[in-house]
Amino acid sequence: MKLEGKHIVVTGAASGIGLELTKLCLKEKAIVTGIDLKDKIIPINHENFYALNYDLSDEKQIDQMFIEVLKIHDRIDIFVANAGFAYYERLTQPSFKHIENIFKINTTSAIYSAIKMKELYKDKAFNFVVCSSVMSFWPLPGYSLYSSTKAAIHTFFKGYRHELNKNQKIHLVFPVSTQTNFFNISGQKHKHWLMQTPKHVALSIIKGIKHQKKYIYPSKMFKWTYCLMPWALSFYIKHEIKALEKEYPID
Repeated sequence: MKLEGKHIVVTGAASGIGLELTKLCLKEKAIVTGIDLKDKIIPINHENFYALNYDLSDEKQIDQMFIEVLKIHDRIDIFVANAGFAYYERLTQPSFKHIENIFKINTTSAIYSAIKMKELYKDKAFNFVVCSSVMSFWPLPGYSLYSSTKAAIHTFFKGYRHELNKNQKIHLVFPVSTQTNFFNISGQKHKHWLMQTPKHVALSIIKGIKHQKKYIYPSKMFKWTYCLMPWALSFYIKHEIKALEKEYPID
């Protein structure tokens, strides 16, 4: 599949994977609309790039986003649901709002957008790219909530692809830890041993779309370790338990 001339929407486009993916799509001569929050500036100046500001935790704003995108362009060929964030924490106090906030952005907005694409395009072709995480397979201590949002993405889209027409494609992406502001925002002080650059992940996504891959694993090391030696990952979890205890001591 060629990206030249395709109309692509990328959420979370102001930084990290979303920003690098937007740049690469423009290099492929695609027409890209980048979405991010009102206080986020997307640092791209290109004749085929359009920046819009919306809060994707709000259903009405998502609907308005689709309306505005389709006013600018006549169609959406590829939608990339990349927006999301994490908490790094030891959960000790229940808060419905705390749980709701992360699920709205990481999970609900992506699921809602996919169903919206189906509503808009009926039986017509489209591609939907959504970022899950290796933590959907392998949840880590300190990221219980984040892992659960990505596990929900994983299982929903794995099932939902079978409800779509054959010309409507779902691409599930499973990044490992990425060198972005992710850790600063989440509150984690230490870094994971397996890290990749946003550009590497974005290149993997581009390749996956072109080859119509159902599942995109930017880290081949994780993929084969999980498949062939899942027991080895238990040693790393023990390391992460100690790190969590250091940053959030048990009272």
